[in-house]
Amino acid sequence: MKEKKELIQYTAVCLLLLFLVCHYWDFAVRWFGLFLSVIRPLILGCAVAYLLNLIMSFYERSILSRWRIRPEAKRTVSIVLSFLTLLMILALIINMILPELRSCIDILLSNIPIAYDMILQFLDENPDILALIPAVSNLHIDIRELLPRFLTWMGSGAGASLFGYLSSFVSVIFNLFVALIFAIYLLAQKEWLRRQADRLLYTYLPHTVHEKALYVFRTLDNCFHRFIVGQCMEALILGILCILGMLLFGFPYAVMIGILVGATALIPVLGAYIGAVVGILMIFTESMFQALMFLIFIVILQQLENQLIYPKVVGSSIGLPGILVFSAVMVGGSLFGVTGILLGIPLTAACYQLLKDDLKKRSH
Repeated sequence: MKEKKELIQYTAVCLLLLFLVCHYWDFAVRWFGLFLSVIRPLILGCAVAYLLNLIMSFYERSILSRWRIRPEAKRTVSIVLSFLTLLMILALIINMILPELRSCIDILLSNIPIAYDMILQFLDENPDILALIPAVSNLHIDIRELLPRFLTWMGSGAGASLFGYLSSFVSVIFNLFVALIFAIYLLAQKEWLRRQADRLLYTYLPHTVHEKALYVFRTLDNCFHRFIVGQCMEALILGILCILGMLLFGFPYAVMIGILVGATALIPVLGAYIGAVVGILMIFTESMFQALMFLIFIVILQQLENQLIYPKVVGSSIGLPGILVFSAVMVGGSLFGVTGILLGIPLTAACYQLLKDDLKKRSH
């Protein structure tokens, strides 16, 4: 009886808060946006801590469990090892990508004057070519002055916005620094935080609500954990297939582009296209025909990945059918961009698992 009375009170409070939010919607949205901007570094720190906890837990279970040292020292060593592992992975990817990318940019920039001279020569040999395009000829555009004007506009715009870019860069660095410090605190005291959170839920929520809340949190954690592992496995498989296919067909920059495609594939479903665009531009510096062939190759590989690899690796790892994986990516991306793409699949998987368990419980 007491639990039912408390449940009614909590429901009444939630309905009152919902009414106030709906009635003062603009005010609530403005303050909620301000609140999110203030705690953004802490949210980022939670995300970093969650990712590093997967690596840290592996070290504690598989390697450091054999060491006879104090738990505090073991936790410190595992945190340091998890940060070093992540930094080594990032350094390896950057070291394999940046040198080749820089050489391609140098080649591309060195070919711009040659291409510009070829366009001018073509126009001199065919002076009536623009007359074939009425919309262009009526604008009276002198294409010989187009590139210098464009470069001048880019230079003036870059100079005017230099301070804005610098301030944004400083803000990003500060937020990242705060996030890393907060992540270290979370990792070092995760057991204490778990006990305090469980104590708060047990004290201020009815017993049935407390048990259901813990069950929801465990389901969310399980789905996010399996999604991250499955996403990394899928990116690794896609990168290896891309490297092997490029080596088989004789495309240049095979290893570098394959690693880039695999790294960007960490963004679900659509991420690999980002690396593919960079790869097309790089191969274009060597051969236009090979760039076209690579475009066909990457489209086929991406379709294979979307239809077979991704639903099998990621979808099966989180227990989500392929159609729901695709729907979660599309809806999440449309609503919240890249963040929605990253969070849409594990959240959908958690809701799917909760619904499936509830249906199974009600059917018995």
